[in-house]
Amino acid sequence: MKEWKSQARDFAIGIDAMRSRLWITGLLFACMCVPLFSSAQTQQSSNVVSIRELSIPPKALRAFEQGMEKLAKKDPAASLPYFQRAISEYAGYYEAYDRLGAADLKLWRVPEAEQAFRKAIEVSAGQYAHPLLALGAILDEREAFAEAESVTRKGLNLDPNSWTGRYYLALALFGLNRLADAENSVREALRRKTDFPQGHLLLAEIHSREQDFPSLVSDLNEYLKLSPDGPASARAKALRESAQGRMIASQGNTTLAQPQ
Repeated sequence: MKEWKSQARDFAIGIDAMRSRLWITGLLFACMCVPLFSSAQTQQSSNVVSIRELSIPPKALRAFEQGMEKLAKKDPAASLPYFQRAISEYAGYYEAYDRLGAADLKLWRVPEAEQAFRKAIEVSAGQYAHPLLALGAILDEREAFAEAESVTRKGLNLDPNSWTGRYYLALALFGLNRLADAENSVREALRRKTDFPQGHLLLAEIHSREQDFPSLVSDLNEYLKLSPDGPASARAKALRESAQGRMIASQGNTTLAQPQ
């Protein structure tokens, strides 16, 4: 009995360590470079897009392009002054606010990133998907799950095919302990992005909380197939072994409880 309790305690510690990796992963995905316009916006007519572009002063456009070049070269610190210059030239440049937030996030300047994303949402009147989804990731990390769910759903209304958005929503729902909804959302993310190992880690979290150890072992197997040498692989292997031990212990207890 003491051995089983010790195993359960070690398993809980392992899950807590993996959870911290999940939140960090959510923030990292928010840093992903996206096109200048969200998929919802690219569905508009080319005339609307050209009018939008014509309203932006050339100096602001050039500064924005230079900032994007620095981001593409993985130099977010160097991109910051260009995005700030673009905003100073054109106050309505919500794309520049958004990329400023992405650069800040890459530098782990999370409060500054949140401020930039919120400004992008304000200036775009909530009609630009990426800052909504990125803000959802930050709110997940801060464990402000109710607001994270709200803003992420708004982003998904604009960009329903965003697999990262589905993942952020799943994190928020998991934080709210709405496990069935969280599982549905992360499976939607995996349907759109099949080679996404972190999705299987989140499923492992969900099934751990439900104490569904066969599903948990399956989740960890899928993760290890996709990321055999990833940063969480050693922990995943240890958790899989622990879960298998709990399954065996549970089966043994069931056998002993049966009438002789």
